Amino acid sequence: MRTLLMTTFCFLAAGSVVHGQLPTARVGDLTHLQGQGRNVIVGHGLVTGLNGTGDGSQYIPTMRQLAELMRRFGVQVDSIEDVDASKNTAVVMLEATIPAHGVREGELLDVQVTALAAKSLVGGRLIATPLIYHDRNVEGLFAFASGRIIVEGSSLTSGFIRDGARLERDVFMTVVATGEKLRAAGIMSPFVEKKETYLTLVIDDAHAGWSMATAIAQAVDKELSVSADADRVALAIDSKNVVVLLPAHQRSDPASWIRDVERTPILMESGEARVTINRRAGTIVVTGETRISPVIVSQMGLTLTVLANAGQAGGGPLTEQQNFIAVDTERNREANVRDLLESLNRLKVPFLDRVSILEEIHRAGKLHARLMYEG
Repeated sequence: MRTLLMTTFCFLAAGSVVHGQLPTARVGDLTHLQGQGRNVIVGHGLVTGLNGTGDGSQYIPTMRQLAELMRRFGVQVDSIEDVDASKNTAVVMLEATIPAHGVREGELLDVQVTALAAKSLVGGRLIATPLIYHDRNVEGLFAFASGRIIVEGSSLTSGFIRDGARLERDVFMTVVATGEKLRAAGIMSPFVEKKETYLTLVIDDAHAGWSMATAIAQAVDKELSVSADADRVALAIDSKNVVVLLPAHQRSDPASWIRDVERTPILMESGEARVTINRRAGTIVVTGETRISPVIVSQMGLTLTVLANAGQAGGGPLTEQQNFIAVDTERNREANVRDLLESLNRLKVPFLDRVSILEEIHRAGKLHARLMYEG
């Protein structure tokens, strides 16, 4: 019989529940504004200065681009065969991210660089390259990228240029929309009038749901309807979006109204039962009442039995045998995911096997929670 040691860590938040009082959050902590988000600009450039690790003559697009570059600077190149011996040059793809709050002309952004055929980008330097918006429907030059490539980690074919892109134009985020535009998008509620202006709060995926959308709309209504001089200020149009009126007297100063909306307090009810798996980070996050009905799962020589209550197990989880474990709760209630994970932890079951067990229980309809994935 082996001895298993399980350590439990308890975290107490400063805003923990006291005497049944529900914790509060701000609307801005749970949502972001429609139209406010990160955008990507891209480019296709040429890197030089590589120590024989470039594309070489085997990659014709590189030779063509190099020949074109030399012609641009007045060097006579009759054919790509004149430059096909060069192995210190490579074609790369470029990507820079515009922050959620926009940028102004002259600001600098980091640039991600990825080789298409080169063996290594170590020592390379990007020749000045224009960057355009990733959607071809948006025309115009957004930035120029250039500079020394920094290669870190195990991959030699990707790197970045710190402050490598200089913005050539302002990029503003438009978060205010007319009622006419919203109605054209399919929001036909009488609350949305063509001549009025509105904001749309987009609820983060971790909090999205009809209950949360309704709670946010009601909180904004209660907090701001008087200052807006309106009977109603906000409307939940679905489980993820809440439309908020921008009063006429605030149109010249929407920032202060947005501030008030985002500062609106909201009571946080018990969250939706969810199990969120992030394979990249190796984490399983459990929220809400994630119940598990009685079920038996056999996985890689491990037989797992979920019981209805402690009385059926005779006192506690059986962890003596390596191939059998009974999951119970030590209380007269249904087992939940926390009980399951604690029992698997006693047997030191690997992360991927824990994920497989959860997925099988969910597939069998015995996991009463929403299974989600991140990363």
